[in-house]
Amino acid sequence: MPPLTPSDRLELVAKAQAAQGRPVVVKLGGSAMEDPAATRGTLEAVAELQAAGFKLVLVHGGGKPIDRAMTAAGLTPVKVQGRRFTDDATLAIVVEVLGDLNAGLERDLRNLGGRALGYGELAGFPLFGERLLLPGLDLNPVDLGRVGTVTRVEVAALLATLKDAVPVLPSLAVSDDDGGWLNVNADTVAAAVAKALGAETVLFLTDTPGLLRDLADPASRIAELTRAECEQLLHDGVITGGMVPKVEACFDALDAGARRAVILDGRDPHALLDDALGRPAGTAIRAREPGRRASVP
Repeated sequence: MPPLTPSDRLELVAKAQAAQGRPVVVKLGGSAMEDPAATRGTLEAVAELQAAGFKLVLVHGGGKPIDRAMTAAGLTPVKVQGRRFTDDATLAIVVEVLGDLNAGLERDLRNLGGRALGYGELAGFPLFGERLLLPGLDLNPVDLGRVGTVTRVEVAALLATLKDAVPVLPSLAVSDDDGGWLNVNADTVAAAVAKALGAETVLFLTDTPGLLRDLADPASRIAELTRAECEQLLHDGVITGGMVPKVEACFDALDAGARRAVILDGRDPHALLDDALGRPAGTAIRAREPGRRASVP
């Protein structure tokens, strides 16, 4: 990551003060974590933002490492409506992989000068949830096993951590029913945390440049959208596949009061700081008209 200029740092401090303590939630996707240089750049950016005075929460998934671990164990990953079917054997691998990734992110962020606290154990874990049942074609619910959604966030615990450190949260929740782990979509976790903490901004780091009008053309990135414009792109089939839950998570964050939700290219080590400094990066979705129409650079 190129060094920040003194004016860059002054701008970051001013923006952190303008946020008035409202946190920024950063969701680091499993695909975006495949490139060590990009991950290091993102963590360097997190450390810089923290030093400027921002309060940050880091949420991470682990899709590709989990797939590899399942294959090594002789298990075949099964996806249902974009979510991983999670039986007990799969859950054990999910928890182990996410725990290793969580410890690594905490360690690496600390080594880069940041202050971080990972969450890898059931005891003290701040997210709680219930089993998630998806609607089926025959109106009967689809059982995904140990897959859940977040129903409760221990806000006091996270706020206490935020006073001095970046909470690093894996995409898990503790079951309200039996106290065991639930596998949760990382975008869903990020939106739930943003809602509970009243986040200023939610940043979803993924493996695309942002929302594209043409999936085959990275230059067709849409820089900024209102929610209404984004809903129209969903209706028109421009936004499809794995981007749909990300956009829905953006909507959840906006509904919770976030000023904006941004889909960024996590493979770009500069994306996080570029966004913080107001440089073109990813796709920003706002609840209302931001003063200019959506554009395609």
